Amino acid sequence: MRKKVYWLFLTMVLTLGLLAACNGGNEDADTDAGDDPDANEENGDDGEAAGEPQEGGSITLGFQGDPNNLHSAYADDTQSTDIVRMIHASVLRYNEDMEMEPDIAVDMPEVSDDGLTVTVELRDDVYFHDGEQLTAEDVAFTYGVFMDEDYTGTYAAPFDRIDSVEATDEFEVTLEMDEPDAALDGEVFGREIMPEHILGDMSVEEQEESDFNTSDEVVGAGPFEMTEWDHGTSVTLEGYEDYYQDGPYLDTLTVRIAEDANAILAMLQAGEVDHANIRPQDVETAEAIDGVSVVAENGYDYNYIGWNHDRPPFDDPDVRRAMTMAIDREEIIDGILQGHGEIAHFPHHPMSWVYTDEVDEIPYDPDGAVELLEEAGFEQNDDGQMEWEGEPFSFELLTNQESHARVDWVVVVQDMLEDIGIDVQTDTMEFGAYLDRTQPPNYDFDAIAGAWSLGIDPNPENLFHSDHYKQGQNNIRYESDEFDELAEDNRGIVDQDERAEALQEAYAQVAEDQAYTFMYYPDIHQAHIDEIQNFQMSPQDDYFRVEEWWVEE
Repeated sequence: MRKKVYWLFLTMVLTLGLLAACNGGNEDADTDAGDDPDANEENGDDGEAAGEPQEGGSITLGFQGDPNNLHSAYADDTQSTDIVRMIHASVLRYNEDMEMEPDIAVDMPEVSDDGLTVTVELRDDVYFHDGEQLTAEDVAFTYGVFMDEDYTGTYAAPFDRIDSVEATDEFEVTLEMDEPDAALDGEVFGREIMPEHILGDMSVEEQEESDFNTSDEVVGAGPFEMTEWDHGTSVTLEGYEDYYQDGPYLDTLTVRIAEDANAILAMLQAGEVDHANIRPQDVETAEAIDGVSVVAENGYDYNYIGWNHDRPPFDDPDVRRAMTMAIDREEIIDGILQGHGEIAHFPHHPMSWVYTDEVDEIPYDPDGAVELLEEAGFEQNDDGQMEWEGEPFSFELLTNQESHARVDWVVVVQDMLEDIGIDVQTDTMEFGAYLDRTQPPNYDFDAIAGAWSLGIDPNPENLFHSDHYKQGQNNIRYESDEFDELAEDNRGIVDQDERAEALQEAYAQVAEDQAYTFMYYPDIHQAHIDEIQNFQMSPQDDYFRVEEWWVEE
């Protein structure tokens, strides 16, 4: 009987999505692409530029929600990091093969035989948007922010093996290490460089609160410079004429801010945006728009339910496992995502070199979930309700309103857990409020439905190491001595095959403990007008090499 209720809900979701799309609305922009051969073929064709790049013109992108912070040490949401990549430069950047390559570096970092001294030579033709030259002092200053004892952002962990950073010449930076670090290229040298001449006189605390981060005062050395930020409405960027790499070919890149994906699809239909992420159920509608193409790619992320281990009974791994067993993830993928996703069992992405399918796969088994809960001390009363410590068990599941896919599937999860006698109250909120409630210092949640965009280097410490509860991204407070020991060792292993084995063991511990319920790896779809040329799509970045896009007149 309950199964019919799920499918009734899913049918309503899809029907309403199509109706909204036909009337200028949309659902979500959370997912999409993958193994569809037509989608992949279209993606390949779309990556080829038709002739020589044309300079000039503009493109308008549709964003769900405002960026929160444009300082690289504090940008930890998708909207912020997308724009940070457009306006700032980094020592290294990743390429189309998801490998690190020089950005403002002349070559890849030189590492001493013992792994304890790392030297980087910088280009001498890189300038900030205000005309100041970027030098080794800016790199040393930026990394020093992450290493400062007063730094409260979430990215301190990658810098914890660095003893010192010094500008050893005008265009040479030297890092002295306490221990070798195999994750340095992706996790440290990929961080965007801030201008020392603007922020250098501020303390770390003052930098965190500076208008530089949240206004059009921000200055970078990347391909686009900020000209206007109308909060809640738009961000306007102009192509930087003195950019040191290829491009930018566009004169202007405008970001239109929308409340949700319904509004974004309406903008796409009205010709108000030229590019947008769309949900699977909106693909047919977007393809029907004259002059618009839809391309697809695997997303390099996963959706999850994070259980607050500080709040019993979610401190019990058997309870968390039971929750996973009670959720039919395949049904959610088929119904909410229209099949555009894959159940996540391993705590990293199948495209990563660390991935293995030799991990415990937890099946959908609601009867087994009830048995496991009873073994953990739950009792089912005569009304079929699960009781914990003599009271009917209830908890709140939070998510952010900008992700319509998650807004939809938390309701399905609510119904599935109700089937085994657990009352779930769901709440959706604006992303800033969601972060404020779930991140330091508040941690005010029972469970959250979220998603992680994954880094190229698969080091798991920031997400799951017990040291990164108050300063890091382990807001669920997962604690495992076994995991901590395995994870701490991984960065000192230089050989990638050996490191992969250590990481797989660490991730297997996370999966065994069900630190999260790992829901699915989504696919992503992007719609764009046909005039956009050399459009490139990357699992890591929705706007990969946007400086090399151009508009055909």
